Amino acid sequence: MIRATISFPQDVHEQLRQEAFNRRISLGGLVVEKIRPKIKKLSVREKIKRDFALFDEIATTSIMYDAAKAVREERDRDNG
Repeated sequence: MIRATISFPQDVHEQLRQEAFNRRISLGGLVVEKIRPKIKKLSVREKIKRDFALFDEIATTSIMYDAAKAVREERDRDNG
């Protein structure tokens, strides 16, 4: 799990807090439950396409970039 800080409008927070309390789950668990269906899982092909687009963008700049390190970080992030 990764810890994050999220700001809600007061009325939204109160609604979520009350629902979490009534269902006896954590506020974080409720938020994850509500947003998980909306998060698109990328296929391997889509991930590769996204990565190559990033490499193409970097290639057009003069920025020094360690591609192998970036690939390892992405792999670790996906497997973490």
